[in-house]
Amino acid sequence: MKGGRKGEKGGMDTWKNARTPIILAVALLILYLLFGFTRARDPTPPPAAPETEPSAAAESADRAMQAYERHYETMLEGVLEQVPGVGNVIVMVNLDATEARVYEKNTRTSRQETVETDAQGGKRTIDDQSIEEEVVRVSGNGKEAPVVIKTLKPQVRGVVVVAEGAENATIRGWITDIVSRSLDVPPHRVAVVPKKHDR
Repeated sequence: MKGGRKGEKGGMDTWKNARTPIILAVALLILYLLFGFTRARDPTPPPAAPETEPSAAAESADRAMQAYERHYETMLEGVLEQVPGVGNVIVMVNLDATEARVYEKNTRTSRQETVETDAQGGKRTIDDQSIEEEVVRVSGNGKEAPVVIKTLKPQVRGVVVVAEGAENATIRGWITDIVSRSLDVPPHRVAVVPKKHDR
């Protein structure tokens, strides 16, 4: 009988040892099911993916650049058509970037000079200079805005002129000179070609 009870006790110990991981696994399963279902029923949508469309500022800059290009093209076409020997003209202007703004800045400069003398009597001068700049801002209508000193026109990357009469070297030189001086662009960035005659 003792042997039988010992066997029973050994079986009970095994059951007790095996019961702990089973209880732990069941508890984890219940927690997973509870939290998994509450997440599935959560009405809040996931965050939207960022849009790849250009921002309003980028679109505004593109529109401003295109407006500058059209303005330059129209102005040059009007001027070049007044030149003797030049007929119908088409101008294409390519800008490098949009206009740039120069802002007012407060500048703080600090300088520290240290003279060191070593044991042999030699001297060494250390000059430490630092410059700090901060953009000046003014408040108005509940908003703060930087103070603009000046606005720089966009730089011209290149110009193409297609003109009647550009076969003549003198006229081609005049056109290049007019475009170069009016837009402050080097002559090697101005291409002048003759226009095909309409039949």
